[in-house]
Amino acid sequence: MELEDFQRDDVTDLSNCTDKLSTALQCKVVRIGTYRYEPKEPVTFTSKGVCLVAPLVNNPNDSFPLHIHKREVVKIIAHFSKVSESMLCFYTLRNCAQYIKNSLQMKDNGTTLDGSAYFSPNGPYQVRKIILQFSSCSDQSRNVIKSIWDFFDEISDVDAQDLLQRAEATDRQISNKTNEAASTTCVTTTQLNPNEIKQLLIYPPGKGGISINTEDYLCLATDQYLNDIIIDFYLKWVHNNVVPEAQRERAFIFSTFFYKRLTTLTRHHHNPDKDVKQTAAQKRHARVQNWTKNVNLFEKDFIIIPINEQSHWFLAIICFPTMKGPVTYDTNIPVEPQQLKKQKGKKVSLQIGNTTITPLSKRDSSTMLAEVCGVGDDDSERDEAEGDESDLASDDSDFDSGASTSAVSATISGGVAASNNNLSNSNTSISGIKSQAIKQPLILIFDSLAGASRSRVVATLRDYLTCEYRAKMSDVTPHVFNKDNMPGHCVKVPQQNNFTDCGLYLLQYVEHFFKDPIRDYRLPIKQLSNWFDTLTVTRKREDISQLLQQLMNERNGPNHQVILPEIPLPTSNGQLVEPPEGFNIEFEEEETGEDAAEEDDDNTDVDGTPNDADGTASSTHTDELVNVKIPTTKTATTTTALVPTQGRKIVVKRRLQQVSSATVGNNNSENLNTTTSVVTGVAGQNIRSGNQAKYRKFE
Repeated sequence: MELEDFQRDDVTDLSNCTDKLSTALQCKVVRIGTYRYEPKEPVTFTSKGVCLVAPLVNNPNDSFPLHIHKREVVKIIAHFSKVSESMLCFYTLRNCAQYIKNSLQMKDNGTTLDGSAYFSPNGPYQVRKIILQFSSCSDQSRNVIKSIWDFFDEISDVDAQDLLQRAEATDRQISNKTNEAASTTCVTTTQLNPNEIKQLLIYPPGKGGISINTEDYLCLATDQYLNDIIIDFYLKWVHNNVVPEAQRERAFIFSTFFYKRLTTLTRHHHNPDKDVKQTAAQKRHARVQNWTKNVNLFEKDFIIIPINEQSHWFLAIICFPTMKGPVTYDTNIPVEPQQLKKQKGKKVSLQIGNTTITPLSKRDSSTMLAEVCGVGDDDSERDEAEGDESDLASDDSDFDSGASTSAVSATISGGVAASNNNLSNSNTSISGIKSQAIKQPLILIFDSLAGASRSRVVATLRDYLTCEYRAKMSDVTPHVFNKDNMPGHCVKVPQQNNFTDCGLYLLQYVEHFFKDPIRDYRLPIKQLSNWFDTLTVTRKREDISQLLQQLMNERNGPNHQVILPEIPLPTSNGQLVEPPEGFNIEFEEEETGEDAAEEDDDNTDVDGTPNDADGTASSTHTDELVNVKIPTTKTATTTTALVPTQGRKIVVKRRLQQVSSATVGNNNSENLNTTTSVVTGVAGQNIRSGNQAKYRKFE
């Protein structure tokens, strides 16, 4: 007999019952069909029925309270004993069995011997049984249970033992079948070879996902440069997993190829006549106009643009492109625009670790990174807007502490009788303005090698926004983005202390931008200089490696494990590992005047020795030189090679430590030749030699 118009509720709620019977038993084992578990909570019997708290079949850490009503039990038998275990056995209706099966997430079909937890809602009632085993039962609990079910039947100890033995036999059959299935399941493990290029995964799966192979994975090794695939993959993962869901639709991340495509001259044109009529900005925009055919950037708060120039990764973030001016951060009340100080044409410096490299001439300062490090792109193919340092907001503003100090000095020197009062009011006003957090349209540059000019990047992105606004917002008045309504600013952020981690810093900037967001966009933004520590970036290689392995495991399933190639990583379990014996690089800037540098070049080599007759550093050479000193052994013996740069004089000290003492014991002439070839690799090629540490091109 099945119940009609039955509504399941909490059987422990006796508020609407006249007969408020209730008792609880601590059971040792509960069997629901073939599902056996040891309950952590007591089983409760009430006038309305019985409540069992059972763990889910597929997730034992989660549990579900089963409320079985009195009318759903068609038969109940029991054996109560004071010397042996007691037991209760319930038989349920089909609807109740279906409710139990669904609630505990049991399989839709199964048998006793297929190794699965199964509770059949079909067939005769004898298969729909629930067995409770408990060590003891008080007389009071027994009387309550007997009072609840008037069809309560007690069986003998022999019959009870027979029932339990059959249940335990079923348990053993299930256990054996499960073990047999586990032993016959073929679990394959594949260790990938780093020399074979194989696809690891596509993320996210499906159309438009990023394909990652073993060659991409190898760039996570220590001292390797991250490539565009790893950067695009991790940015996509950050967008899907780190960016809060409420902000996910308000943020857009461009591919690493976007800016390169935007600024790369095209040699072939489908419609030359149309190109003649276009401005330079329109031509740039036309190259990438299809990149946003399915997205409106002016519905976004943040536009993330990873950029690679001169083989160096840095980040641009366009903030609040729809805003027409600054507003308060929380209440969006318009405020007066800042009177920003513009950067002056100061010398550009390159900061690497604790070393600052400053060119002695402003000529070609934008290419300093490539010339010093010996890497770079072909600038002749780049098409960027013209820009100068005045396009960027200075690190100082009218609300900076320096301005307040000047106001104080002026007030005091004025000798006005009420100066103290005025000064107090002035400081209060300035403090109030300065402390008010705002949002405003900005182009922020995050660069882990601060110093290179990014004014052309900012100018190019402004032009792009102007053209994109005209294309996407054609029904409104055109808006021209300029340095007044879309200021550019190079944010003071943590800096890399080597030549290879710029890609890691870019990823960390984006991740931290959403994890620990900027709370005030008033310029200058200085509060991010200690945004995160160096170890956070260093262990990112290991973090991404583990993430890739996790995603591969999820894709391949438990029966087929593919192990990533073994590569050296700078951290293990998040902790720094001892670096292998190799080399140590130190940089030392030699401060000289431009005239003195030219005189030195004419008369002597940069290490102070006279010019040789073979013209190694002849007086007609107009370029300055980099002094590269390399010890050939662990002693103080050094060799010097000359690497030309333009308009600079920088001392670069490289210390080479042999891996083994046996190698050090070899003759010096062999060591000298080896180290000199390494210096040649710094300027151009990437050379690896013998047992020595690996040298990479400078970034």
